[in-house]
Amino acid sequence: MPSLNEGPLRQLPDVEFLHGTIREFLPLPAVVAEGPGGFLWGALLRAHGFSGTLTVLPYVNPRGWCDVAALASYRRFADRRDRVFLGSTPAAAVYQALGVETSVGEPYGIDDGLFTIRPGAARIRDQLRIPAGRVLLFAGRAQPDKDLYRLLRVSLKAQVLFSDLQIVIATHVVDRGYLDAARGLLRSSAGVHFVLDPAPEQLADLYNVADAFVTASTSHFETFGRAPAEALACGTAAVAPRYDGFAEVLAQPGGTLVDVEIDPATGELRADEERLLRGIFDVLSAPGQPPRHEVAATARRRFGRSTTLRELGYLAGRAPRPPRTPVRPARLRLPDAWCEPLEEAGRRLPPAALAWMWNDCDHDRLGGYDHAFTSQVRRSLCVPPPVDDGQEVTTCR
Repeated sequence: MPSLNEGPLRQLPDVEFLHGTIREFLPLPAVVAEGPGGFLWGALLRAHGFSGTLTVLPYVNPRGWCDVAALASYRRFADRRDRVFLGSTPAAAVYQALGVETSVGEPYGIDDGLFTIRPGAARIRDQLRIPAGRVLLFAGRAQPDKDLYRLLRVSLKAQVLFSDLQIVIATHVVDRGYLDAARGLLRSSAGVHFVLDPAPEQLADLYNVADAFVTASTSHFETFGRAPAEALACGTAAVAPRYDGFAEVLAQPGGTLVDVEIDPATGELRADEERLLRGIFDVLSAPGQPPRHEVAATARRRFGRSTTLRELGYLAGRAPRPPRTPVRPARLRLPDAWCEPLEEAGRRLPPAALAWMWNDCDHDRLGGYDHAFTSQVRRSLCVPPPVDDGQEVTTCR
């Protein structure tokens, strides 16, 4: 199938061509569609006669007009039997605000056959020439939205506190310019190791030898903290911002959350560096840390694929459909320029609305308001810390 996940909508394949690709799916009792384009697939399927159950796993938060338009198209064809799974409550609240009923869950979970306590994991030190000492690990994309520079600044400060600390950056998706700039500046710094495209077994071993997994990411995209979940399943403590899925994944033994602040100059969200450093210090030095086997057992019970895939059991008729999770919609205001085209689509019959969105809407102009929308979404993903009186504050620091 061609992917409908990247947009923009004006570049999507011809509807009639897509009709030919989906013909074999129309008589099926159930279909699972992945990515934000899954909503477009759902609308297309229903517009051409599909009457089964649709399950959408969007994976990412809405990124702009294209995703909002896809959601609007799907809403005209939504069925009460459908399920939309989001990896966190804050992400589900965003979709709820855009009119889509959601369930919180990550049906694919993590590979609990691989990410577990692994005897012999120390071999990875020799393989990657990582000297003896404590290990601080980041695993994930080396791209700007992961805020790797901020993480490296904090990690270098942690090296001042712990002279034996080894910093390991393991990445399988690389923005070359972004990463090369960091590597160039760190060329003379001892104890910083970049591991590009590690094999899955190597990554699992790295999680096992790490004393802490840490990220500074406040990315707009992912809704489920997969890397910290994998680290926890290997018994490794994890430190992350109190943001989106991290707040729920790290709510267990071994998890440390740090507050998010708003940059006064740009209005952008970022992890508080002092608190991030304090979180690392506490994990590496404070007595009474939970045993690795307890951290791993809890995480595997929560996130292991053998458990989470059961959430999709209803598709094969082997289990009742999960109840929809009650989620309060996030407070979002759409750009004014988006209201009229969404109303135009709402005035048409569903197939005509889909065709209008696909062929006639001025997507280029409407995409010009994406930044204002995504800034709102990101703020809504900032999870406030609890306060002593049992209430929650309503803004980031």
